[in-house]
Amino acid sequence: MKEKWLELYEKLVNTDTGFEVPIEEKLNRTQFIADILKDMGFEVKRGKASHIATIGHPPYITLIGHLDTVFNEEILKDWKFAMEGNVVRGPGVADMKGGIIVLLASLEEFLKEAKNVPLAVVLNVDEEIGSPLGKEDHYEMAEKSGFCLSFETGRKDMGIVMSRKGIATMNLVVHGRAGHASLPNNGANALIEMAYKVIDITDLSKKYKAMTITPTIATAGYKANVIPDRAEVTFDIRYVTLEDIKKFRIDLEGIFLTPRVEGTEISYSIEIKRPPMVVSPFAEKVAKNVMERLNVNYPVLFVGGGGDAAFYAEKGVPAIDGLGIVGRHIHSRNEEAYLDTFEPRVMFVQELLAEIANNI
Repeated sequence: MKEKWLELYEKLVNTDTGFEVPIEEKLNRTQFIADILKDMGFEVKRGKASHIATIGHPPYITLIGHLDTVFNEEILKDWKFAMEGNVVRGPGVADMKGGIIVLLASLEEFLKEAKNVPLAVVLNVDEEIGSPLGKEDHYEMAEKSGFCLSFETGRKDMGIVMSRKGIATMNLVVHGRAGHASLPNNGANALIEMAYKVIDITDLSKKYKAMTITPTIATAGYKANVIPDRAEVTFDIRYVTLEDIKKFRIDLEGIFLTPRVEGTEISYSIEIKRPPMVVSPFAEKVAKNVMERLNVNYPVLFVGGGGDAAFYAEKGVPAIDGLGIVGRHIHSRNEEAYLDTFEPRVMFVQELLAEIANNI
């Protein structure tokens, strides 16, 4: 890795863009990345939660990434970019600030040779909270895109990602009746009913081979000697098709028909956070052609985690993901990335850009 990219990598990793930082502030703190794109010749503007850069006219080859991390300010106080041989560590080194450096280096090299190739870059700062505003920027650019390259963390053995599950969140509320804890029959314990329902709903994962239903957050009660009259639980749902969600809703109604605790009632809502990223035959062909030309054989993967490339896939835009620097232990204090994967990845992305430019 050239010294200038390593220095930029360190600066970006040491720039706090955790989920607690307001969106506008994260855009301000990462303006130096937008300035680099401007220096490359891009026209740059700000979207709702993104730096958006373009060269030429649609349809674009659109390169996407996110500049935010999952970490809070407390964790970041004593945790900075560090390098030990081939390994770099720090908040977001793999997910996905390393991917941003790959994106920039690939563009710089590609633009030395490429002429009149329409390109766009979308870098949002709210991906780790589900891209509530960033997805509007992505949907807008998807309408102007002919292909999408996403720079999420590269996988083991330089693996790339061709499809991802969609993400949904379910919020379940159980309403009961309060009473003194010493007289359990005088109340309707919402917590007990919720416990039954969590088990029943989680068991549905066994029915759906490709869908996971995982309880993640739960609250109930407010005082030790009072029967809880309200309990609430949140589920993380990963799915492959919307048909799975429809079937899931039908199964839920069956579970909710008969309460285990008399006097309790249930309400729920399901919010689709991200659509699935469906495999594109054209994207597969592009990746295969480039691998043959470079004489490499990277794994082509289907993964459970969601990503912003799904917003493009939903609009019918071919997409390849996982093009960032290879790393592991993402979202943890052990997050790390491997510098020896940087140059091969940059070369691969350059060839992808050339292949796409010649075929769309």
